[in-house]
Amino acid sequence: MSKILNVREKYLTVTGLFFITVGLMGIYFFVIKGLKPGLLQLDVFTVYSKYLETKNFAVIHNNQGDEYSVVCYCVGWLCIIFTEKKSFRNKQSLALIIFMIGYLLLHGLAVIYFMVSFLFILPLFFVNFKYGPFFSKH
Repeated sequence: MSKILNVREKYLTVTGLFFITVGLMGIYFFVIKGLKPGLLQLDVFTVYSKYLETKNFAVIHNNQGDEYSVVCYCVGWLCIIFTEKKSFRNKQSLALIIFMIGYLLLHGLAVIYFMVSFLFILPLFFVNFKYGPFFSKH
């Protein structure tokens, strides 16, 4: 039985590393190099989009290369977290899932605002899990 679990852990680790590599390559090509292939120009739902005009709860035409890359990167890390924790019910997985959902549903400058605010909120998220709520009655 432990041999099967060991194979499963190796499979998930290799799969996770594959997704992380694909995600990093996509981030390099789509975000840093600025490639925008026509195949990835899709109509997608957005909660908030801020380009030249601001749209709320709308369907927009957008290149999804960077979104797919970030999702691949996060899925890779979820696979690696799953090999260690054996469940997605932990703070690391929850933080990655919240980040993925936010990155997929926000577009334009809203993604930049989300990522910057996420960097500041994330440490508070982990402190809250470790020490309990900030405003509890002690």
